[in-house]
Amino acid sequence: MPKAAIVGSGIVGRAWAVIFARGGYQVELYDIKKEAREAAVVQVTAMVDMLSKKGLLFGQDPGKVSSLVKPADSLTAAITGAVYLQECVPEILPLKTKVFAGLDKAVTESKNKDIILGSSSSNMAISLFAKDIQARGNCIVCHPVNPPFAIPIVEMIPAVFTRPEIIQKARKIMTEIGMSPALLNKEIDGFLVNRMQYALLAEAFRLVDDGVASPEDVDTAISQGLGLRWSFMGPFQTIDLNAPGGVIDYFERYGDAISRVPVDRRGDRLEWRNERLLNLAVHKLSQGKWDSKSGAPAVASEPLKNRRQVKSDGKRKAVIVGSGIVGRCWAAIFARGGVKVDLFDISKEAMEKAIDEIAKLINTMHQSGLLFGQDPKVVAARVQCAPSLENAVKGACYLQECVPESKLLKTRVFSAVDSAVSKAGNKDIILASSASNLASSQFTSELKMKGNCLVCHPVNPPFAIPLVEVVPAPYTNPKVIQSAIALLKEMGLSPALLNKEIDGFLVNRMQYALLAEAFRLVDDGVASPEDVDVGISQGLGLRWSFMGPFQTIDLNAPGGVDDYFERYGSAISRVIKPMDNTRPWRKETVAKIHAAMRKEVPSDLLQARLKWRNERLLRLAVHKLVQKPGDMSAKPTGNYKIAWVTAPDQKTADSIASGVLGEKLVACVNMIPGVKSMYSWKGKLETSQEVLMLMKTKEDLVSKLITQVVKLHPYDCPEVITTAIEDGHKEYLSWVGESVSKVSK
Repeated sequence: MPKAAIVGSGIVGRAWAVIFARGGYQVELYDIKKEAREAAVVQVTAMVDMLSKKGLLFGQDPGKVSSLVKPADSLTAAITGAVYLQECVPEILPLKTKVFAGLDKAVTESKNKDIILGSSSSNMAISLFAKDIQARGNCIVCHPVNPPFAIPIVEMIPAVFTRPEIIQKARKIMTEIGMSPALLNKEIDGFLVNRMQYALLAEAFRLVDDGVASPEDVDTAISQGLGLRWSFMGPFQTIDLNAPGGVIDYFERYGDAISRVPVDRRGDRLEWRNERLLNLAVHKLSQGKWDSKSGAPAVASEPLKNRRQVKSDGKRKAVIVGSGIVGRCWAAIFARGGVKVDLFDISKEAMEKAIDEIAKLINTMHQSGLLFGQDPKVVAARVQCAPSLENAVKGACYLQECVPESKLLKTRVFSAVDSAVSKAGNKDIILASSASNLASSQFTSELKMKGNCLVCHPVNPPFAIPLVEVVPAPYTNPKVIQSAIALLKEMGLSPALLNKEIDGFLVNRMQYALLAEAFRLVDDGVASPEDVDVGISQGLGLRWSFMGPFQTIDLNAPGGVDDYFERYGSAISRVIKPMDNTRPWRKETVAKIHAAMRKEVPSDLLQARLKWRNERLLRLAVHKLVQKPGDMSAKPTGNYKIAWVTAPDQKTADSIASGVLGEKLVACVNMIPGVKSMYSWKGKLETSQEVLMLMKTKEDLVSKLITQVVKLHPYDCPEVITTAIEDGHKEYLSWVGESVSKVSK
């Protein structure tokens, strides 16, 4: 069994100990204080038990995993025989320098010249504190993101003197223990994650500082918008789907880069993305919201169909102008919300085709549980074609324009809408545009009904991403703004209000700020596009899928936002100064953001909020693990199955799991030890303790899987039972939790 050493017994050191033990390593934990390292071993046991309850030990016995972690009496003892060491002491340069000098001496004493010396340093390059030691060629930063047992990203930053074989060995070990390493080719201030986080944070701050949006709405733009994509796709993977020809096409429009996914597979990739987003939407809806009164990390237990009661009085009507993908999505959303929908397009053929596509979309939402118990046929029946614009707007409370992003075209459409509404005498109708970057004042300023006009911009695909940017013009009636926000919320969407028109709105300004830094990191040779994407999809994006940038930093300093900017404001300014987007952290704006966070989370509940965040991240980790396999360019084919297999002991189960995973016959294997089996043998009832294995596989791989299990299993005729699972559950339970509950019964 390989051995790892951990130096430092704080929260990060304990997390690393658990991760290595879960990965099958014997772990020796060293701290200069004997009582600290002994207490840490006890706390590790509690952490292992918690991960076991979440399904993140992958069927292993928590007692056995905990027993792999032991305190070390000395640094030399910890290093002796170890293949890897992780330093986890506080971020103080003299302290790290002293620790690495001690490590150097211990390496010499133990004669362990090939050990990897990793540091958890979050912003200090390894060359700052290891350049003068003899074993400097073995040194590398391996920086996790907190909490590392739920967020798998590890930034790997070698120094110029780090040996290439050490880099490759470290990356291999990180992958083997279930982490997602992102390699930087050179040392750079802020590394990978913080540079992109700071770039986005600087723009988020600017939006509040300039009075464009409130801190709450900036957070909503991330946690209900961009963060949902970024929880499983990085910035380059995201923009690769935002232009017909992929990344090259995107940067020909907006910049320059390299496409990694074949253009002819992008349709499949879009389908994969939308399926993941639908599953994520269901997962998020199944989670409890933060309770600002008690601080309890509540988790919803009631079925999704009971979570939102949809009432349709048959009187309210919404109009959708434009029958493309965005128009069809808006139609499905309003129909789901119990509102009658009149769809209008100048092409009757396009309109009629759209009705069929809307019915398919509604059925897809139903299969994922996002109709909340409604009959899809009843919902689809709420959508009909309108014979004319004039007919459509009669009696309507809301109109959503969904034509292509052309100022000339939108001007013509809104002129026709203005005329139709005026004739109908419908003075209270909300006239919204789906414009993604054109302010409504650019095409509605000459209208009679201009006071009713505003932008309500969704993020694609809107049936899975609830964010809507609400951007009024200077002349938009305040009552119209509030009515639009109220209606969008009623439809299950998450509106984020901009107080003024600004180029790029909220989402694109923050997305572009992060994308610009991501591009710079690749352009400067700091990291590959793949590793930049990993930095988001396996790191920051996991937090941002349910917390915005201000909510995130509010938990990154003991005293909240005020404390965060006091501690890190100057460092952030230093990192982002070369990005040409710096501005001072004005105290008035810091106070405004801090006050918004304290309104949501009183100071005395910050620790409870941290527990809530970690709970959500753990559940998100489980959710991501049970999603379909990671060939993001390939179209998912066939239905998915769970294969049930029993093994006589854990060693056999591990062998079978390794074999079927190695042959790529299953997406994942969960193991439940200690399952009692009863069977009849020669007229007698026999009992045995076995390991139950649950394997997620594709229907077209079942026969190959059975063949492989028979080959690896010690029994002559092992039984493999397969059952179907739905791609999306009406009420969210990961298939792991669902299967365990069935076994328990």
